[in-house]
Amino acid sequence: MRIVAEPLTRASFAAFGSVIKVPTSSDADSICSSANQSSAAKYSPISVLGHSYAKADNVQPVMSLFHCNPRALSTASDQSIYTLSLLERHAHTTQTFIPMGLSPLDTQTRFLVIVAPYQLNEDRPDWTKVRAFVARGNQGVTYGVGVWHAPMVVVGTEKVLFPVLMWNNSVPEDKCTECEVRDGVDQDVQVVVPLSSVAAKL
Repeated sequence: MRIVAEPLTRASFAAFGSVIKVPTSSDADSICSSANQSSAAKYSPISVLGHSYAKADNVQPVMSLFHCNPRALSTASDQSIYTLSLLERHAHTTQTFIPMGLSPLDTQTRFLVIVAPYQLNEDRPDWTKVRAFVARGNQGVTYGVGVWHAPMVVVGTEKVLFPVLMWNNSVPEDKCTECEVRDGVDQDVQVVVPLSSVAAKL
């Protein structure tokens, strides 16, 4: 199964979480106000950070850093291909990734945001409905609580540093569930990475 990664927008990603970017006039749900002694514009809210842990779970917010190396791509029919190996989910918390040091004008490095809805009546992703998005350096994402997603996939030439925010408790089995592509899927899931077409739209 081959899917084409599409540009990341708030509307296209809304079913899976929120896109973090500087809001525009069309983003009616984000309110702009003056801040820092009128030297800055404050946009709030831009992303929902939440969890479904019970109050007794000793839940704390945690910030981590992920320094992600570019992933290997293959070539098929003159297309750059990323082969998906697994998806994961955090059943009780949102998870936010914000790139640092990656210019939105960088045409050589991007990152992929790959998600899937739940398989109805089963605790695994619906592999037939995988979607992939190409994100730029001025975009971050918050995955909704329990959303199946790929680990961060950097494509191109440079490492990318991501601060990651999520909620956490002390129960290991609550933290992350993984599902490999071969679990209930009889074919590879390949993502076409149209880096040049995305760069042309900047």
